[in-house]
Amino acid sequence: MIRNFFLTRYYTVIACTFLVMQLSSDISAREYTVCKNYREVVRIKNVKYPETIRITSPGSAEKPDYHGFFFYNCSPFDGLQFDFTGRYMLGLRVTIEGRIVRPTDLAYVGFIDRKDNYKWTEVGRSTAWNWQQGCRLQWISGSSEEFYWNDRSDDGKSLVCRIYNIRTRKIRSLTRPVYTVSPDGRTALTHDFERMLHGGTNYVGIEDKFKDQWAPKETGIYKMDLKSGRSEMIISIAKMADIIFGKDRPKNPKGILYFFREGFNPSGTRFIAFVKDVRDGKTVTYGYSMTPNGKDVRFLYMYPSHHYWVDDETILDWGRHTPPGKDKVVRGYYIFKDDNSGKPKEMLWEAASNGHDSYHPNGDWILTDTYNLNGYQYLYLYHLPTKLFVPLGSFEFKLNGKLHRNHAGTFRVDLHPRFSPDGNWISFDSTHEGLGRQIYMMNVSHIIKNPPKNNKPD
Repeated sequence: MIRNFFLTRYYTVIACTFLVMQLSSDISAREYTVCKNYREVVRIKNVKYPETIRITSPGSAEKPDYHGFFFYNCSPFDGLQFDFTGRYMLGLRVTIEGRIVRPTDLAYVGFIDRKDNYKWTEVGRSTAWNWQQGCRLQWISGSSEEFYWNDRSDDGKSLVCRIYNIRTRKIRSLTRPVYTVSPDGRTALTHDFERMLHGGTNYVGIEDKFKDQWAPKETGIYKMDLKSGRSEMIISIAKMADIIFGKDRPKNPKGILYFFREGFNPSGTRFIAFVKDVRDGKTVTYGYSMTPNGKDVRFLYMYPSHHYWVDDETILDWGRHTPPGKDKVVRGYYIFKDDNSGKPKEMLWEAASNGHDSYHPNGDWILTDTYNLNGYQYLYLYHLPTKLFVPLGSFEFKLNGKLHRNHAGTFRVDLHPRFSPDGNWISFDSTHEGLGRQIYMMNVSHIIKNPPKNNKPD
């Protein structure tokens, strides 16, 4: 079984049937539920879930406040809600729910102090945000002082990045928005957010200059120095079209080809890039990897989704693929190698709903969630050594305060679970209290420190 490794200054590695886990003598005995497969996770009754704590204020009925982090991490260095000490958590506060974001809608950027009764401190604002990825707010890798978010320029004509220093309390600006940052915290990757069509991930109000071109050569993926702000395009959409289609590249097609997201591997030697081809009312998504200079482009797999870099050559992702040695497509969580084959090397578990996955710092656990399943979203852990599941929560999905049993599309609130740096806590967004999107935390240390045994339940 592939084990996650973290050679990083970020993380400190700390060492359906009921299974009563007897804790060590200095910890009181507790219980948690263990399941043999995913189906039990979403069907089992009378589950022993860890306690859930809301850490944000919903405001008042007359003036509600909604809080969230809006995204999950795709590698040990991506989508960092916590600073590396684990004390400060980033969050976004908005005042609207369940409608399309307008160019004038403000999101308030701030951080939460876990050592000061979860005190919220507002530090900035943004009019460049969306329902599924917020304003890409996150800590800069390797720093416990600086974090960034995307915003609209002062004249409203372009997108920029704001960087806040928690020590000096000063903000500096870069001339391009940022999608992700390299593990060393020096280089950002970005693309034209205004070109993205995927629901709930674009920034409204700024027109795509190349909207009438399927694969323009004037735009693509850029890398930007976070200190100087200097940027350069490393690969164009036109070149990507040549790589994907070769001699079969369509002539004068109607539609849009665009880059959707990027994410570095743990050492920063390569990154994954999604490419979406929108034509004739259909969208096809490709996953490719390349170096930070846009070289050595390799095909990863079709229809990439919520991926996570396990190590520099290995990616976990959910999808519908053909498992090794099988002849039928199966929905589940798969392991891929960055070897240009496009084929999965292993299926970890099957039948699962799509979720937002990440590895625990010790490499033994995968944390993920589900979309809205008939009004409920499920949070659970998968234990790699025993191949057992630990359900963590079943949360009602409420939109505008009412139970919403159907997929809410752009306006959905995914749990997007995130581990704290020490791996003892989980943070997630939820609407289950009927208070709109809020940030919650859950202590899972008793599970992590006392994992299921190899003897599976009957």
